[in-house]
Amino acid sequence: MGCWFDPQELSRWAAAVFQAAGMEGGLAGELAGILVDADREGVHTHGLIRLEEYVPALQRGAWRPTATLTVVQETPATAVVDGGSGVGPVLALRAMERCVAKARQTGVAVVSLRNGGHFGRAGYYARWAAQQGLIGVAMTNASPCLAPWGGRQRVLGNNPLAIAVPRRSHPPVVLDMALSVVAQGRIRLARDRGEMLPEGWGLDPQGQPTRDPVQVLLGSLMPVGGYKGYGLALMVDLLTGVLSGGAFGTQVTSARELRQQNICHTFLAIHVPHFREMDAFLEDVEQLVNMVKGSPPAPWAQEILLPGEPEQRHAARRGGLVELPEDLCRRIASVAASVGVQQPPPHREGSHG
Repeated sequence: MGCWFDPQELSRWAAAVFQAAGMEGGLAGELAGILVDADREGVHTHGLIRLEEYVPALQRGAWRPTATLTVVQETPATAVVDGGSGVGPVLALRAMERCVAKARQTGVAVVSLRNGGHFGRAGYYARWAAQQGLIGVAMTNASPCLAPWGGRQRVLGNNPLAIAVPRRSHPPVVLDMALSVVAQGRIRLARDRGEMLPEGWGLDPQGQPTRDPVQVLLGSLMPVGGYKGYGLALMVDLLTGVLSGGAFGTQVTSARELRQQNICHTFLAIHVPHFREMDAFLEDVEQLVNMVKGSPPAPWAQEILLPGEPEQRHAARRGGLVELPEDLCRRIASVAASVGVQQPPPHREGSHG
């Protein structure tokens, strides 16, 4: 059972919450739309649950209610920009917009942002570029939650990485992955629901495997693919925090600490016509997709899915509505009440099958 909402009504409500916390209306609306988009596709760890972090961050000055990029250094194909500890997701979108505009002129562009904030789903920004017809890449460092392979102290974030490739008449192919086995938000949800974790998700503070989410939050998450995931997390930090001249490793703070996070992101955009004719590229994308999806499934699988396809199907099955778990509805209503905003808009309980 869940609560079902019209996404536009839900976005307007969330924007009112952010306005009550000190944001200007247009900016609040952009932020709300980014979060509701995650809930629309069932990625609740990066949706409106983030009200619990973002509202206190705004109220206590960890986030400034702005989304202005200051250019530190720039060339026709590159830029380093400073977000001034503003609103993380909107700053990230501004940086990707700049990156796409540059790539249309130069073929490939890279924009690195320092002094940003938690930006939600990396896939949102890569997909945005793909929806404009470009290949998009987005990556970010994060507050430490991973021990280096063989260690037991948190040094690296789970440092998400996303890549999106456009298709002719279908949604883009979107790989969006944190470099821990699961995102830290999944661990918190398990803790809040009193659930134990599957094996292999995390370590306790002594570096021993555990299924207890409380101990994992005190210890560290496991990297995806073992030492390979650790290596990728390290490289993402080098390509974001170090490349931009911002914070990295243990210098990055969590929004829950209610101080400036100094998170860093890097965005890359590729304008395909600088490499080959666009129609031919899109034709080959479909040929490869058909090779993959047309290959015989293993005995344990019903079909082969593309990266991003489960989320796209989640949204399609709900007929344009947003379904939120009941416990999430209660939690976000509590945050809203703390800033004087009424409970979320009217909804009905049930399932759309």
